[in-house]
This record gives sequence, C-alpha cells and structure tokens, in this order.
Amino acid sequence: MNGLWIGLLANLGIISISISIWAYARDWIASRQEPVRTGITVLLSGATTIALMVTPFQIQPGIYFDLRSVAIVMAGFVAGPLPGIATGVVAAVFRILIGGVGAPSAIIGVAVATVIGLAGHSFLAGAAPRKRDVFILAVATAAGSLSGFFFLPGGLWREVLPVVVGPALVVVFVAFVVAGLAIVEDLRRRETARANTVFRGIIDALPEPLNAKDRDGRFIAANPATAELMRAGAPAALLGRTDHDFYPSDIADAFRRDEEKILATGVPLVIEQRVARRDGFSGWLSTLKAPLRDASGGIIGLLTHNRDITGRKRLEDEKAITEQRLSDALASMADGLVMFDAEDRLVLCNERYREIFARTAHLRVPGTPFRDILRASIAVREQAGVAPEAMEAWIEQTCASLHAPGEALIELGDGRWLQTRVRPTADGGSLSVLTDVTAARLAEQKLSELNRQLETLARVDGLTGLMNRRAFDETLEAEFRQSVRNGTPLSLLLIDVDRFKAFNDAYGHPAGDACLKAVADVLAQSIRRPLDRCARHGGEEFALILPETPIDGALRVAEVIRDGLMAVGIPHVDSDTGNLTVSVGAATFAGGNSGTAIKDLIGSADAALYEAKAAGRNRVSAGRSIPLNALSRRGI
Repeated sequence: MNGLWIGLLANLGIISISISIWAYARDWIASRQEPVRTGITVLLSGATTIALMVTPFQIQPGIYFDLRSVAIVMAGFVAGPLPGIATGVVAAVFRILIGGVGAPSAIIGVAVATVIGLAGHSFLAGAAPRKRDVFILAVATAAGSLSGFFFLPGGLWREVLPVVVGPALVVVFVAFVVAGLAIVEDLRRRETARANTVFRGIIDALPEPLNAKDRDGRFIAANPATAELMRAGAPAALLGRTDHDFYPSDIADAFRRDEEKILATGVPLVIEQRVARRDGFSGWLSTLKAPLRDASGGIIGLLTHNRDITGRKRLEDEKAITEQRLSDALASMADGLVMFDAEDRLVLCNERYREIFARTAHLRVPGTPFRDILRASIAVREQAGVAPEAMEAWIEQTCASLHAPGEALIELGDGRWLQTRVRPTADGGSLSVLTDVTAARLAEQKLSELNRQLETLARVDGLTGLMNRRAFDETLEAEFRQSVRNGTPLSLLLIDVDRFKAFNDAYGHPAGDACLKAVADVLAQSIRRPLDRCARHGGEEFALILPETPIDGALRVAEVIRDGLMAVGIPHVDSDTGNLTVSVGAATFAGGNSGTAIKDLIGSADAALYEAKAAGRNRVSAGRSIPLNALSRRGI
C-alpha cells in the first residue's frame, strides 16, 4: 500500500513540477519564434510523460499504472495539435523501447489520450479553458486511460479491468482535475495581469485626466494626466489626498457636494464647471462623475473623468460674440438678405427680408423650400405678373437662377420694385441681397416720361402743334428710303401763306400767330391717312408728306387745303380775294432706285411753289423736275 501512495504521489509531483515549470517559463516560451516555442513545449510535455512512465505505481500485485494519459491529454488540450501529437509520439516510442507484453495495448491507450487532447483543444476553438471544460475532459481522460486494457493479450482484460477500473478512474480523474484547474487558474491569473497591464497602459496614455476616489473623497488611483492637471508631479503624489489639497476651499467644497450627491443616488453626473487652482490657473472642465461599485454592486467610491474645455469655451464665447455682431449687422441692414442651400431650402434671412415679403413672412424661415415660398407668394398676389398656366415653369426658372450669379428686377403685386443680386456659395447654395428700388424705379419712369415729352417737344412746333423742321427732315428721309425699297410713290407739298408780311403789318404779330395756327388746323384736317404728316417748314411755310401717293392724289390734297383755308375766311386787306390764301407747290418721287435724291424732290416742290406764286398766288402748281400727271381745275 505504501508503494501505491509513493508512486501516486510521485506521479502527482511530476505533474505538479511540470505545470510549475510551464507556468513560470510560459512568458519566456511565448517570446520565442514558433519552431522554438513548439520544440520547447514538446520537450517539456514529452519529458513529463516519460517521467510518469518510469515511475508507475502498483494498484494490485503485478498490475502497474501511471498518469501518462493526463500529460498527453493536457499537452494537446492546452498546447495545441502539434505539441499534442508530438507528445503522443514520444510516449509511444518510449513505450516501445521499454517493451513487454503490454506494449501494444499501451500504445493504443497513448493514441486514445492523444485524440482526446486534440478533441478538447478543437472544442475550445481558441477560447480560454473553463472549469467546466476541465471536468468534462477529466471524465473523458479517465475513461480513455482504461482503453488500453481491452487490448491485453489472452483476454487478460477480463481479469485486470475489474480490479483497476475503480482506482484508475479516480486517480486519473483527480489528477487531471488538479492539473487542469491549476492551469486554468494560471491562465486566468495571467489574463487578468495582462488585462490590468493593458488597462493601466491605456489609462496612463489617456491625454485626459482619469482617477478614482474612495467614499471619503481620497484619491486611490490616478493617471499622469490627472497629476498634470492638479500640478501634483506624479500620480503617486495624489494617493490618499483630496481636492482640498489642490483647489481653493469653495471649489473643492463644490466638487465634494457633487460627489456626495452621486454617492447618495448612484446616478452618474456630467458637469461643466469653472475651476481655479492655487497657482492661479483658471479654466473650464467637463467632468463625468460615476459611482465605483464592488462585485456585489455596492458603491465603494467614485470614478472621475475630466476634460479641459477651456479652449472650447473660449471659442464658444467668441462665436456667441460673432453671432451677435452678425445678427446686429443683419438686423440693421436696409436690404433684405437670404441664403438657400444646395436643395433650395432657406437657411437664414434677416428681418428686413421678411418685412419686404410681409404676406409670406411666416413661410420665410429656415428649412422652408423656396418652391413652396414662391407658390404661396403667387397665391396671395405678392408676386406680380405670373399667369396660372405659367406658374410652375416660372418657379423652376426662378429656382434655377439661384445657382448662377446675376442681377434682376422683380415687380411685386403692390407696385414695389426689388433689385436682386445673387451669388452662389461654395457649398452649392446661394446668397441673395434684395434692395427696394421702388423710388428709384418711379424716378426712372418719371425721367423716361419727361425725356419722352422733351423728345416730343423737340419734334413739335410750339405755335402750331405740327412737326417742326427737324422732325420734318427725319420723317421725309425715312419715307424716302421706304419709297426706294418698296418702289412706291412719295409726294411732297410745300405751302406758303400769301402776303404774310403784309398781314402782320396790317393786323399785328398776335393776329399773325393766330393766322398761322388757323392754317395749321386746315392742314391737319385735310389729311385722312395715318401715314400722312404735316409740318411747319419755317416762318409762314408749311409742308405735307404723302407716302404712297401719286401726283394726282397730291394735287387733290393741295386743292382741299387751298379751298379749306378759303372757307375759313380770314380777312386780309392786301389779298386779291380779300381773305387769307395759300400757294402750294407739289412734287412726286415715283419710287425705286432712280438716282433721285431727297434734295431733288424738295427742289422740285419748291420750284412748283415759286411758279404758283409767280402765277398770281392762291394756286396749286406741280414741279417740272420730276415727270408728273397734272390734274387741276386750274388747268395745270
């Protein structure tokens, strides 16, 4: 019996020594390259297996047993396929070298143990082994350790197996559990240490302060950033101290009140607060304070994360000042200002813009699509000049104009005029400035009307209301060109008041002016067509331009004028008839490019007028310079 326990303890001692060596050397082994790492692992597990095989313990007289299956399974389970297979091969080779009648059955037991170890490793799929995995594999290893007995020669297993099954199962199971749990705990310890190292490294590398305090506000952990914030030199200088050791009392008391609130409620708190150190530093911190709990959930302290937001606060203050200045500037602008984004949605506008469009001001707010604003503006007749059937096309055209620089005039329904200046922005939107130019527009229209009136006055004779000489020359030149282009006749009548100087001398200049006005009225009444124009040619001389009129028509008009003035019956003591009369000279340009100039037409009419005067006045005469068809009651 003593031999049993000595052998068993020896086997357990070998396993323990092997696990200890593996535990202490694992970091060194892991730092080697893959072939070296595998070789060392195989060497350790193979040596352990051989040591177990050379120190068997006797269960019954003549029946020896060892814990090689524990080492083989553990090698494959923990180290992986290659070390597991290599360990099995080493065990098999060594058993063959030992020899004996039980060698074949022992090799089968080694193979089974190797398979169990590989299966366990595959089941983990890279995860860390757990206690449950150890117990399951311990059962499988214990059962597998008996597999070789079934292959003893001569049916010896029937005699041996009942004797060894109980002790073997218990010993292997217990040995594997002890070894497995030791490895699991070592792995867990190493993982915890590694995680702690990683977390410590992360915390120390954080650029922002992170610390922990106990329930009394004393620092129990801190990173270098916390020490730098509090000017403590190193994190160790903070341990056991409180905020009162670094901040003025009022600030430290405020910190403590916040911490007590969290300790009482268990609710994390985020605070933005101004801080001041005793060295004169003043700034802003954004602080997260959260309860620190133990495994049972009880609050044992506080975790504090600080972020220096002094720069952000300064920028926020500057931004607020800038926004206020911009708001003041926009509010004081005499012009409307509006911005739209790339999708034609309103981004911002000033109050002047809303005042300009008072009827739709409620829609002109950030986020409203420009198309909706335009439709509403047309619906309430704020926008003028858009027909219902053309509304959508006009809206699309107006929206498209936001994406190209330009200026335009807008007429509103109440008669106001706006000038818009559009400039696209870098993000695809647009900025528009709208100026009320109603006064300028009205002044421009008034000036235009005044210029038109001045232009009219510049072409009208002030006494008679007929065209003046300048307008006559321009009109005759235009009609002459038209006659040349169209090949149509153009007639000209020159009318002169007979003995007008004598009339002025006898009746005075006012009567002379009235006389000229009466002659002008007769001339105006003698024409019937819109194209016919009459003018004061100068002094007491008048002219009629008769487009598309041959000489016979011109002579008829001349007779109408002469007879019309006679019918008015203006007394003239120096006239042969006792009344005011006129003499008329007529000439016609036949049309086409005949080489005749305007001066020829005027010269011909003037010559005809001279003939009428020379023939006794109160006559109509046709010029001889251009062939004419004479038709006159006077036999011309």
